[in-house]
Amino acid sequence: MKVLDSRLLVQVDETASTQKIGGIEIPADRDVQKAKVIAVGPDIAEHVKEGEMVYIYPNAGKEFTCDGHKLRVVTTSEVIVVL
Repeated sequence: MKVLDSRLLVQVDETASTQKIGGIEIPADRDVQKAKVIAVGPDIAEHVKEGEMVYIYPNAGKEFTCDGHKLRVVTTSEVIVVL
């Protein structure tokens, strides 16, 4: 699967009940979601790599299902931080 421009294909971690920020574990926040990067567009390939984890906004991007997996295409402006 190829992603175009400055977009990322991510899979949201639905099981995350806690998140670690700066070495401190806190309960999962409704304001952000942790997601695994599945594919990246050529415009951002030097900044984000496949397999990295990112925090995104909960309503970010467009969600769809592929081979039974819920995936989301998001833009770089919808990514809060790359872990």
